[in-house]
Amino acid sequence: MFSRVMDVRTDAVEPTLFEYDGDATPAEVPAAVPPGRYGEGSADAVPHQGPPDGFTIKGNAQSMLFHTPDSPYYGRTKPEVWFRTEADAERAGFTKYTRRPRKSANPRD
Repeated sequence: MFSRVMDVRTDAVEPTLFEYDGDATPAEVPAAVPPGRYGEGSADAVPHQGPPDGFTIKGNAQSMLFHTPDSPYYGRTKPEVWFRTEADAERAGFTKYTRRPRKSANPRD
């Protein structure tokens, strides 16, 4: 049986998330996402990790296309880069994926 008296201080009050005074350690302050290889607003994708907070647009460097969450290929696209906004992706030279009509096999159609 575990019976150890814990050191409980009633006079010490831990600051809440909203009471940051600038003296917090780096672990307590949200880390800024460093710009990825495509500049500000991009973040390099890390295999087997999700996107950084605020980055929801997936970029494919080979095709230079980006996929927003409403793209039909968003779920199966493996991001090589994440973007914060569509404008960030376009500024980096990427083009938004748009579904194009298929060409008919019958030339009379």
